[in-house]
Amino acid sequence: MNIQGAWHKRLYNRTVDKNMKSKLLIPALLLISSTALAQPPQKRPFTFEDMMKLKRVGVPVPSPDGKWVVFDCVDVDLEANTRISHLWIVPANGPAAAGRRLNPTPNHEERPRFSPDGKRLIWTSKATDPTQIWMCDFDSGKGVLVAKPHQVTELSSGADGGIWSPDGKNIVFVSAVYPDCKDDACNKQRDEELKKSKVKAKVFSRLFYRHWSAFTEFKRSHLFVQSAEALVSGAGNGTAAGTAATTARDLTPGDHDVPPFNLGGQDMYAISPDGQEVAYTSNIDEVEATSTNNEIFVVPISGGTAKKISTSPGADTTPLYSPDGKYLAWRSQARAGFEADKWRLFLHDRQGSTTTEYHPELSQHFDLSAGSFAWSPDSKAIFAAFEEQGMAPIFRVGIEEPTVSRVPPDVSISIHADDLTFGLNACISRECPHKRPTKSGESNLSALSQSSSRSPT
Repeated sequence: MNIQGAWHKRLYNRTVDKNMKSKLLIPALLLISSTALAQPPQKRPFTFEDMMKLKRVGVPVPSPDGKWVVFDCVDVDLEANTRISHLWIVPANGPAAAGRRLNPTPNHEERPRFSPDGKRLIWTSKATDPTQIWMCDFDSGKGVLVAKPHQVTELSSGADGGIWSPDGKNIVFVSAVYPDCKDDACNKQRDEELKKSKVKAKVFSRLFYRHWSAFTEFKRSHLFVQSAEALVSGAGNGTAAGTAATTARDLTPGDHDVPPFNLGGQDMYAISPDGQEVAYTSNIDEVEATSTNNEIFVVPISGGTAKKISTSPGADTTPLYSPDGKYLAWRSQARAGFEADKWRLFLHDRQGSTTTEYHPELSQHFDLSAGSFAWSPDSKAIFAAFEEQGMAPIFRVGIEEPTVSRVPPDVSISIHADDLTFGLNACISRECPHKRPTKSGESNLSALSQSSSRSPT
C-alpha cells in the first residue's frame, strides 16, 4: 500500500471510530437527562412567602337544599401589600376541584349567608366605604348568582355580620355607632366633625380605648335590624310608613358593645326560629376592661327592653336557638376574670324560663372545653368541637339523654374542627385533619364525608 492509501485508511478508521463514539454518547446523554428529569424536586424549607400563597378559607355556609357550600377565601398579595377576600362556591358532594369564584369582582367580599329558602344570598362588601350588606338572587340548580347584586344597607357607620331571620323577612347586622346618637344623621354629622377638625389628638377617659392596631373611636358596636326587602335610595316610595319599614333600627341602644370585642369564631348573636326574638352577648359591667362577665340577653326583634337570662359570674357567649325553638344554648365559664376557664354548655328552657348546665353530673367527668357548636335539625342533640390534646374533635351531645360520644367513633383520625353548622344532611365545619396510624397504614376523610346526618363532613 502506498503512502496515500495508508493515509486514507487511517482517516477512514478515525471517522468510523468518532461516529461510533457519537452514537454511543447520544443514548448515554439521553439516559442521564431522563434520569435527572425523573428525580423528584429538591425539598426546601417552607418560607413565609409560601405561607402567604395559601388561601385562607372562611366559614362554610351550606345552601338550604344541601347542594352547595359557599365560603369566603382570602388572597394575599405581598407586592401590593393587600389581603382581599372573595366569595367561592363548591358542590357539597365535591369534588373540591369543582370549587370556583362565585362573584367575579375585584371588591373585598366576605361572610356570605343564604336566605332560609335558598333563593338569595347576602354578604359584606367593600364596594362602598364603609362596608355594607349586599344581596343577590341565587340559582341553586346551577350554583350561580342571578342578575346584578344590589346594596341593602346604607348606614354612614357601615354594616357587617349580617344574619337572616328564619322567616326570611329581616336581616340583623352589626354597626359601630356613637352611643348617644339616636339616628344615622347624628352619626354622620359626628364623623364629619371629627374629619374636619384640625385637632387630631384623641382623649380617652376610660378603658377600653384601643384593641390591637385600632382605636375605639368613641363608638359602640350595636345590633340593627332591617327589612330584607329594603332598597337603597328612595326606599318605601318616599312615604313615611314605607321609609320606616325599610330603615335600620337599633336593637341594642346604650353605652355597651353588642357583641363585645372578640377574635372571631361563632356568632355572638342569633334569631329565634319564629323570627320574633334576638339573643345576644354583651358585657355591662362598670369596668369592662377588667371583666370577663359577658352575659346573654334577649330582646324582641321589633324592639323593646332587653332581658338578661344568664347568671354565671364568668363569661357567657355564642347563644344559639334549637330548631324547634324550645331551647337556647350557649357556652359558659364559671369563674370570673379567668379567660382560660373551661367552657361548658348551658341550656335555657324558653318555656319554663330555667337555665341549667348541660347534665352537670356528666360534665364533672367530661373535662373537655366546648368550642364551636351546632344543633341537630331534630333538636335532640348538639354537635360541638371539644378541645382535646391540642386538637378539636367533634362530639355528639344528647339533650334528653346524658350522653357524649365522639363523631364518628370508628375513624382513627384527629381533626381540629371549627365553625360548625348544619346543612340539609350533614354537619359541616372548617377542619384541619391530622393523620394517625391505622392497621392499614392509611387514613383519610372519606369516612367523614360518607357518614349519616349525625356525622360531620
